[in-house]
Amino acid sequence: MMRYTIIIALAAVGLLTSCGKPPPGVETPPAAAQTPDVFVATPPEGEPVPVPEARKRLSPGDELLLQGRVMGVKSPFVDDRAVFVLGDEGTLTPCNAMPGHGCPMPWDTCCDPLALRRSGTATIQVLGADGRVLARGLKGVEGLAELSRVVVAGKVAPTSTEEAFVVSATAIHVAEP
Repeated sequence: MMRYTIIIALAAVGLLTSCGKPPPGVETPPAAAQTPDVFVATPPEGEPVPVPEARKRLSPGDELLLQGRVMGVKSPFVDDRAVFVLGDEGTLTPCNAMPGHGCPMPWDTCCDPLALRRSGTATIQVLGADGRVLARGLKGVEGLAELSRVVVAGKVAPTSTEEAFVVSATAIHVAEP
């Protein structure tokens, strides 16, 4: 049953990220022209909400502040889309922080139970002026990488569900690349 839940969540992320593709015949601007302006030098003010708590009590349209690391799945970035997975540090443990584990992809948090990984992650997306996910990957922007510690301000996306918690970012601060 959990395997199907994860498959549904990953499919939802895939559907969300496909929405940002330009229609046929329309050229995508160069990547430099699409660099998201949501990256900020100082963290947004406020008290971050743990991801599991946000998943339980917040609804689409609610504003929130999250803090965590880019982790929780094998591939936390979506190629050519401004989307990444944020993992809650109070819930998930990168495998490289566990004694005796030599995991080649510690951001996968494969040592944590699947239900814990689902409750402790949020999909972060950056939208363009047209309200669609930007057609530009975020890996490497402002030093953003797997296991980077970030603070994200945003709103719970209208497409967010119990299986796939999605946040549209209005500010991203890379606290620790």
